[in-house]
Amino acid sequence: MAITSIVWFKRDLRVDDHEPLSLAVCQGRVIPLYIVEPEFWHQPDTSYRQYQYLVTTLNELDSGLNLLGSRLIIRLGDAVEVLDSLVQTWGVTQMFSHQETGNNWTYARDRRVQRWAKTRGVSWQESTQTGVVRRLKNRDGWSARWQATMQAPLVQRPHHIQS
Repeated sequence: MAITSIVWFKRDLRVDDHEPLSLAVCQGRVIPLYIVEPEFWHQPDTSYRQYQYLVTTLNELDSGLNLLGSRLIIRLGDAVEVLDSLVQTWGVTQMFSHQETGNNWTYARDRRVQRWAKTRGVSWQESTQTGVVRRLKNRDGWSARWQATMQAPLVQRPHHIQS
């Protein structure tokens, strides 16, 4: 039986140089997902201008995915509830995303998702996309990690996505 994975697009809305997408494609079927979270858009550091930009980039992402044989799934709601629904419906056991380095709200949301994934038995792999690494116990070795991230080769675009 083929493995079905969710690729949760949060801020890095592209198919090129996207490690979570490449990792998921190697595992089997992929559900490319973006979640519109109403609570996020009520935060003081969000704006309608940002939302307009999001709509444009989501359309571009969907076009890029379409060229690879897939479509972007967009769901509205709380991340945990949306993810849980997809896991129950499609038997998902794996999820891939970038480690988001946004604000305190997104950090708290990701911690909730992490607890949910653990209780559901869903393996969630977060790839770093910038030199920022969350949950470090100290700053020892931070510079070397940042250099390694910045010097890493680009991740190749998948040739095809099995949806």
